[in-house]
Amino acid sequence: MEEVAPDVRVRRAMALRRAASAHYGRAGSLAGVNLHSPLRPSWTCTGCSAPWPCQTRRGQLLASFDSTPVSLTLLMGGYFIDAAQDLHAESASALYQRFMGWLKQ
Repeated sequence: MEEVAPDVRVRRAMALRRAASAHYGRAGSLAGVNLHSPLRPSWTCTGCSAPWPCQTRRGQLLASFDSTPVSLTLLMGGYFIDAAQDLHAESASALYQRFMGWLKQ
């Protein structure tokens, strides 16, 4: 069996995944999808205009990181630091509650 560089294996796997996807290459395949992402520097949700992370995004994050809660905590900690730099008028305790307080303990 020939030795294949790791990056080549990854590219091949991604190509197979794209080819198998029903939505790959379709124009507008994300049309109608409501993305709940932060709009910086206000940190409002692009999907519903609520303060980010909104309830919908919190649910999505909890579901995505269900088996890796430490990773979710680290991710949200990074967002907390970024938001503290952008939203310097808000108290640290309010920002902590918003970004970290809803996480599972």
